[in-house]
Amino acid sequence: MIPYCYHTHTKRCGHAIGEDEEYVLEAIAAGVRKMGFSDHIMLPSFSQPGIRGNYALLDDYLNSVKYLKEKYKDKIKISCGFEAEYSPNFVSYYKSLLESGKIDYLILGQHFNFSNNTVLDYYGHIHDKEQLFKYRDQVVEAMSTGLFSFLAHPDLYMSSYEKFDVHAKNVAIAICKASLEYNIPLEINLAGIRKGLVQVGNEKRYLYPYLPFWKVVAKYKCKVIIGVDAHNPHDFTSNEYSIALKIIRELGLNHDQNFVINDYKN
Repeated sequence: MIPYCYHTHTKRCGHAIGEDEEYVLEAIAAGVRKMGFSDHIMLPSFSQPGIRGNYALLDDYLNSVKYLKEKYKDKIKISCGFEAEYSPNFVSYYKSLLESGKIDYLILGQHFNFSNNTVLDYYGHIHDKEQLFKYRDQVVEAMSTGLFSFLAHPDLYMSSYEKFDVHAKNVAIAICKASLEYNIPLEINLAGIRKGLVQVGNEKRYLYPYLPFWKVVAKYKCKVIIGVDAHNPHDFTSNEYSIALKIIRELGLNHDQNFVINDYKN
């Protein structure tokens, strides 16, 4: 049984499948009682086909979630949000969405380094310490803004970085300290488990969760949640959740089993 899931995508992003209502029905079947849609945020004047939906799809997304929220209100509590990258250029847009009441929350998923309307780096392909530190600095700055309810796949930066060296560990420590300072939970992300074990350098492992990172999290006792990161309605009823629970038990992580998303407060 999955008590909550606030990390759910829709086919609008271009790399998920299924209808919005199918996600809700599968979530109910999995025992979810608190659900949030958090598709990759649509950005005005910026297009990333296959990664995020065009800005023209924004109203369709908002209206669909609103409809489902009402239709299934007796069976599941549905919230509306987005998974979003941080850039100072996006802050006013994010604030306007949150303050308008059109969405309830944002989660931080720092996949890319943006400069104006250009993507400079994908943080799943980090190979040097300079990129590591860019990821660290942007994530910590984002957490300080108060715009984000939790940090999705904080260990994304280890997807291609081959060793948990002193630089990678320092990134983990900085993220943990910010998590405690700003009360931002860290997400164990099931999408990395769904991808299976892969070869990274001399290790065969999950891209994420990356266990040495989570050992640091355990030491700092940061609040930890689980994110399904659903891109298919059936992701709610697959077995990755039990694997994440096993990792949590074995590492002694501070799991918030009753996590409730906080609506944005200005």
